[in-house]
Amino acid sequence: MAEVAVAFPSDEPSAEVMASRLRAEGIAARVDRGLSGSSWQVSSRGHVTVFVDERVAGRAREILGTRRLQESPPGPFARLAVALLMGALVLGLVAIVLTVVTR
Repeated sequence: MAEVAVAFPSDEPSAEVMASRLRAEGIAARVDRGLSGSSWQVSSRGHVTVFVDERVAGRAREILGTRRLQESPPGPFARLAVALLMGALVLGLVAIVLTVVTR
């Protein structure tokens, strides 16, 4: 049984309410607290996810009023950023090699 994320509430009480609503409809739901267990290190906001079995994910989204996240290809700015980072990495490696060779 594969699980699918159907909701990404901003806090744990909201996630528990959503999971309870799904359980009341006969759908087994699990709340994943993610990094909120280490709240002294990071903020727990946005790290909570509600999971259900992939076979009932559509019905669960219908009950909760959520929709499936659409994956989108990276935009031109992201591609440019990756190209610049790769260029900087290559330039750094060349500088290291030249420094070692000229000693």
